Parts: sequence; C-alpha cells; structure tokens
Amino acid sequence: MLKPMALSGVVALALATFIYSTPGEDPPAKQKSGKASDTKDSVMKKKLVQAHKILEGLALNDFSKLKSAADELAILRHQASWMVLKTRDYEVYSNDFQRQIEALQKAAKNKNIDGAALAYVDMTLTCVKCHQHVREEAIGLAPVKFDKTMLARLE
Repeated sequence: MLKPMALSGVVALALATFIYSTPGEDPPAKQKSGKASDTKDSVMKKKLVQAHKILEGLALNDFSKLKSAADELAILRHQASWMVLKTRDYEVYSNDFQRQIEALQKAAKNKNIDGAALAYVDMTLTCVKCHQHVREEAIGLAPVKFDKTMLARLE
C-alpha cells in the first residue's frame, strides 16, 4: 500500500513540475574563454536542467539518464559558487543534498525506481527548504542567533 502512495506522490510532483516550469536547453559547459561558468545563476540553471532530466528519467524508467543527471549534480555541488551562504543551516542543507544525490546514484545503478523516486523527492524538498533559508537570510528574516559577545552588548 505504501508503494502505490509513494509513486502517486512522485507522479503528482512530476506533473506539477512540468506544469509550472519550463526546462531550458542544456547550458553550455564552457564559455568562450574556455573556463567553466562559475556564477551562482549559472550553477542554479544547470541544477534545474539536471533536475528536469532526473524527472524525465523517472517518468521514462531511464536509469542511464537518472545516473547521468545525478552525476552532473554531484559535480555542480562541488563548484565554488555553490556555497552562497556560510551558515550552519546552509551547510546542513548542502550536505543533505549531497547524500540525496548519492542515494539517487545508487538507486539508478541498482535499477531501483522506487529508491530513485524517493531520493528525487527528498532532494527536491531539501532544495525548497534551502532556497527558503537563503531568501530569509537575504531579506533579514532569518532568526538571529546570539553568541556571548552579542548578549554582552545587550546587557
């Protein structure tokens, strides 16, 4: 019973993703200078392209596409521009994302569609939470964490 419900959730997520987003073409890996693009926006666009490929791989039961897209995400994860914040929460989200990529790679290698779907859903939820965190930090809505020196100034 859990398996049909999990697959229903993936199908609903897939449908929502296709309806509310439009995948772009694969961004070029290198710019005219020959150096890999390393801007935050570029990394995010590449990440979205790979997420769409994962979703397509899930829909088509294409484990090769799943593995390839997960491998690309793993490479993107290690680019310097990935680290847009230096907060503990951001680091946790980033590490969670890495573990979910690894779970997706393993599921694709083992031809485990249920495991791949679960890793994709977990990865997507982590992305949403992380982006929320980044937005909150950017506009100053993130909860303030006081250290001893800040508390001393308040007294």
